[in-house]
Parts: sequence; C-alpha cells; structure tokens
Amino acid sequence: MYRRTLRRVQRGFTLLELLVVVAILAAIAGTATIALQDTDARAAAAAHVAMMDELNKGIRTFRVLQGNVLPNNWDSLQAVTTAGDLSTAALLPETDGDILGLADLGGATITGLGERLNEIGITSMQFINASTGATVPDGVAATGCEVANLQDTISDRGNAVVAGNIFLTPAANGCGQAIAIPDDGTTAIPIAVWFGGNERVLGVGAPEPEEATGGGIDVTASAENAKILMAVGAGPSSNLFDASELGGLTSVPVYRHVASNQYNRFIVLFHVANIGNDGTSNTLDIVDQVALAAIVDGAGDTKEEELGEWDGTRNTI
Repeated sequence: MYRRTLRRVQRGFTLLELLVVVAILAAIAGTATIALQDTDARAAAAAHVAMMDELNKGIRTFRVLQGNVLPNNWDSLQAVTTAGDLSTAALLPETDGDILGLADLGGATITGLGERLNEIGITSMQFINASTGATVPDGVAATGCEVANLQDTISDRGNAVVAGNIFLTPAANGCGQAIAIPDDGTTAIPIAVWFGGNERVLGVGAPEPEEATGGGIDVTASAENAKILMAVGAGPSSNLFDASELGGLTSVPVYRHVASNQYNRFIVLFHVANIGNDGTSNTLDIVDQVALAAIVDGAGDTKEEELGEWDGTRNTI
C-alpha cells in the first residue's frame, strides 16, 4: 500500500504583484492628501468667520443692553513715546513682519472726535507705552516696550509677553497703558484709520477716503461722502470681554493666520467721520454718533474673504 504525501506549496508575491499593490497604495495616499490639503487652515478660517459674527453681534447686543453705550477701552493699535501723552501717539509699524502687519491702516488725527467717542461710551483706549523709562513686564529689558524692540520682547521665551496681550499693562505681562480720551471739541485725537477700501467692508459703491503722503487723511483727494472708519483691536482690555458686564462676552477671539510674534486680535471698524463739501472744497465732518461699521480679521480680510479661504475659492494662508 502506497502512501502519498501531499506537500503544501508555499508561494510568495511576484514582483509584478508587489508593484501593483504599491501603485494602488500610492494612488490612495495621493487622493487622501489632496482631500486633506489645507484642512487645518480651512477649519481655522471657518472658526474665524464664526468669531467675526460673534464679535459683530456681541458689540451690537452690548450697545442695546447698555443703553446705547459701546464697549470701552479698545486696543488703539498705536504707541505713545511720552507716557499718557496723546500728542506723541503713532500707529504701530504695519508692514509684513511687523507686530501689526496690516498695510490697510494709516495713522490720523481728528480734532474734536473725543467728544463723540465719549458720548457713545469710548472714554479710553489702550496704547503701547513706548516712553523711555516706562515700566516693563517681569523678565523684559528696560527698553523692551519701545516700538523697535517689541518683536524681540514678544519672541523672547524668557518672559510671559505674547503678541495678543501686548496692549495689556505690565502687571498683566503687556506694554500697554489706558489713556483717557478728552471729552472736548478741541483736542486732536489720534486714531488708526482704515484705508483698505470701503467697498470691501461697506458694500458696492461705497466712496473711498485717501491717505495723505506721510500719513493722515487727504481730505481734498478723498471722494465726497466717503466714510472715515476708525480701526481698533478687540483685545482683552475691552470691557466687551468682561463677563460681569451686562452683554459682556466670555472669551476674546484669537486670529490664527499670523506669525507668533504678530498681533492676533480681530479689528473693529467704527464710522467716526465723513468727507463733506461746503460748496467750495471738501471738509472732514465728525458724525453725529459713532457706530459699528464692520469687523475684519488680523490680516485685514473681510468675512467674505475669510469665507473664500474656508470653501477653497481663495488660497488659504
């Protein structure tokens, strides 16, 4: 009787089969990469849109609940070289790589604006105290709050200063100080002004103000009926983020599409003046009542432009 032994034949993949598998895996990986491309940036853009809506609604709700009073003590986006002296105020540097990084803003002064700001509840704003000998946060060099040194101070890991809180006081690890806005019709009030295109924030056909060479508003060259929009930062010093206030929000929105050493708060635009005409020449006319005009993000983008980053119709940052 014969016994037949069956041998199990063990066989591996051929080179061709391996190549086919590798090609399939590469195709799947490529498809996944395309599908997930910029996912983080788009998610951040969606969050930014929600934050802009929250700020817009929050400011309007605050005003209603507070009896026609706007939130106070915004970040001015400016620095003073003499403590408490508004006449020494200047816009923070705004080119790429600077702390502000917003080329759409310019510095200007409007005489008598303080009266209107006070009437609507804006009685003070936070300025960087860049004066010589100013008090600085712990761990910061004596000149660390001077404008030329702010970037280094923010980037230094040896202190607790961060860009979004730079307008807080030294006790709160910032370089700021609150300065009262004079309630009169004679003081020149320094403000940051939006020159990024009124149509972008106010709609089709909105006339444009023009920036003068060397700063300020070129009233003569500006379009008649152009609205002048004051820009302020929605930083933690504002009582909009004081939860104990009627209508106060519980958190301060953060804009993520800037460098770690750049200001990362949203920018609020208030309508403060108009370009008029007295029949002979253009005039700068302060509004009867300051009002919220728009919210833009920390890069100067509008809500619609940020939506473009979310849905992929515009390059993400």
